[in-house]
Amino acid sequence: ALAGLAQVRAAQRRYPEAIDLYRRALGVIPLPDYAAALGDLYAKLGRGAEAKQQYELVEYIGRLSALNRVLYNRELVYFYADHGIKPAEALELARREIEVRKDIYAHDALAWALYANAKVAEAVGPMMEALRLGTRDARLFFHAGMIFHRLGDTDEAMHYLERALATNPHFHLLQADVARATLKELQSSSRRAGHETGQDG
Repeated sequence: ALAGLAQVRAAQRRYPEAIDLYRRALGVIPLPDYAAALGDLYAKLGRGAEAKQQYELVEYIGRLSALNRVLYNRELVYFYADHGIKPAEALELARREIEVRKDIYAHDALAWALYANAKVAEAVGPMMEALRLGTRDARLFFHAGMIFHRLGDTDEAMHYLERALATNPHFHLLQADVARATLKELQSSSRRAGHETGQDG
């Protein structure tokens, strides 16, 4: 409940309250997701040292949990791929995860880890597998949009990024901004291309 409320406060840009709620949530149950979200809040506010501290905590919780046989592989895959760190480890964890759980989020995590490793052509298969049930999840749509963007498929990229933002414009503290910026860039280049085609005709 605390983390859910923290997410709402972050979406409302009530950042000090969001920080307090995430800290309290971590005090109750130290989950890697909470530490990552708190780190992202600090990063957004330009508080780099505090962000780094939380990001280190994500890995620490992950390692500690592995020793206790509690697996947060998927959370670590997302964390590494989202933040552009340890891409090879993210991919290794994602491959291990999909051997155990073959649900849509395991496929999504694998696709996102492949994207983080610049293996975008390979990422399309698992990404489509993640989307096959029609689950309305902004994060899935964002990942698909970024993969198609990297592949140079502007129409598909715009389609999925628009769906991500229509589903939840605040789906992630940092990545929602990336989705908006990428979509804007694609829309303007698409308009320019259309304008040039019109002039040619």
